[in-house]
Amino acid sequence: MKKFIFLILIILVVILSTVFYFYQNKTTNGMIMLIEFEKIEGVLNWERELDNRGIGALVKVQDNVLEEYPDVFKRLANKGYEVAGGYDIAPFWDMPYEEQYQYMKEAQELIYNTTGKEMRVFGSRYFAYDENTLKAADALGIEYILARGTQGVKAAVYAPEEYKVKIISVSNIVFEDMGSGSLCDYSLWARGADANDFQKVVNKSLSENAENLILVSHAYLGGTRQEWWNVYQNALNSNKVNWTSFDSWISKVKVSSMSNKDIPINKEVKYVAPTPAKAIEDFEPIPNLNQLLKEEEFCPVCY
Repeated sequence: MKKFIFLILIILVVILSTVFYFYQNKTTNGMIMLIEFEKIEGVLNWERELDNRGIGALVKVQDNVLEEYPDVFKRLANKGYEVAGGYDIAPFWDMPYEEQYQYMKEAQELIYNTTGKEMRVFGSRYFAYDENTLKAADALGIEYILARGTQGVKAAVYAPEEYKVKIISVSNIVFEDMGSGSLCDYSLWARGADANDFQKVVNKSLSENAENLILVSHAYLGGTRQEWWNVYQNALNSNKVNWTSFDSWISKVKVSSMSNKDIPINKEVKYVAPTPAKAIEDFEPIPNLNQLLKEEEFCPVCY
C-alpha cells in the first residue's frame, strides 16, 4: 500500500512539474517601455504602479525631461529601471556617421551625468538606425540599439556578426489601413484610434503568445489618461505575460546572430504628422495625479 501511495505521489510530482514547465515556457516574456518628452506626472504614476508590482521598465525620455527632473531618473536607475538615451529630433536613417556619433556621445554623457550609470540602450527618432549607427555604437561601447518591429508582435534581438552592438526590434502591430507601428498608446492615438481600439489591439497581441513582447507607453498619454491607463492595467494583470525588468527580459530572449545585411529592417512611418480623432487633453485624467507631483517636490514617490 505504501509503495502504491509513493508511486501516486511520484506521478503527481511529474505531472505538476510538467504543467509548471509548460506554463513557464508558454508565458510571454514581457517588458514595459516608457517614453516621455513633455511632462513627469505620467512617469511618476508608472513608477508607483510598477514598483508596487516589482516589475521595472525600460525608460526612454527626451533630453529636456532628463535635465528638468534628474532626481527622478537617478532614482529609477538606482532601482533597476534601465534609462535609455535618445536623439528625438530626426531619425538616423542615412545620417552621416560623424553626426550620429556626436549625438550618441552627447546622450551617453547626459545619461551618465544624470543617473551615474552607463548608457546601455539608445534609440533615435522612430527607432531608426543604419550601419553608421552600429559603427558609432561600437565606438562608444553602447550595448543595444532600438529598432522598429520586424516580426509582428514578437519582439526580437539581433546580433550583427560584424559588430558588438545588438539590435532590439520592438513589438510591431498593424492597425486597419493606418499602417504599422509599435505596440503603443501613442502609435494608435496618432493614427486616429481611441482607447477601445487600443484595448482590442493589446488583447489580440497578448493572445498570440509571442515569445517576447514589448508594450510601450508614452507616459503623458497612457500614464495620465484613465481610459488608456485601464488598458495597461488589464495587460499587467494578464496571466499570459510574465512582466519583468529589462535585465531579466533581455536575458530570456534568444538572440539571432547573422550578417548585418540579413537582418530585417523596418522603415515604415505613416504617421509623421499625427491625425488623432481626439486631443489627449480631452480624455478623462487619472484622479489625483497632481498630488504625485506635489509629493515629488518634498520627497521621492517611491523611496
